[in-house]
Amino acid sequence: MRMTVVLSLVASAAVQVAAGDFSATCSGTSYFSTSITSFCDSADQESTEKTDIDLKKCLANVGGRLVFCDCGLAGDKKTLNCRCTDASGTKKPTSINLDTCLSNIDATLTC
Repeated sequence: MRMTVVLSLVASAAVQVAAGDFSATCSGTSYFSTSITSFCDSADQESTEKTDIDLKKCLANVGGRLVFCDCGLAGDKKTLNCRCTDASGTKKPTSINLDTCLSNIDATLTC
């Protein structure tokens, strides 16, 4: 099974930002329902903005992996741990490092 992740490339004339690694420039991260909320630095690093993103826009159920059921944010505030139902109806643990799919683009979380 493969999970296909579509990445959007965002270019900024002022600052080039690498995709992923949101936790390097965001803090106070929390998880509720299917959304991640964090406080992220602006591109010029002169301000910090509260931003959130609904992970349903970024992640999908692929063969019972990483559906939004019994999920929680790990202590490192960048790993999402879930117990997801597979095709046979069995709940299996799975996790994803959100740095691999979330970016801070000028104080806005993107996937």
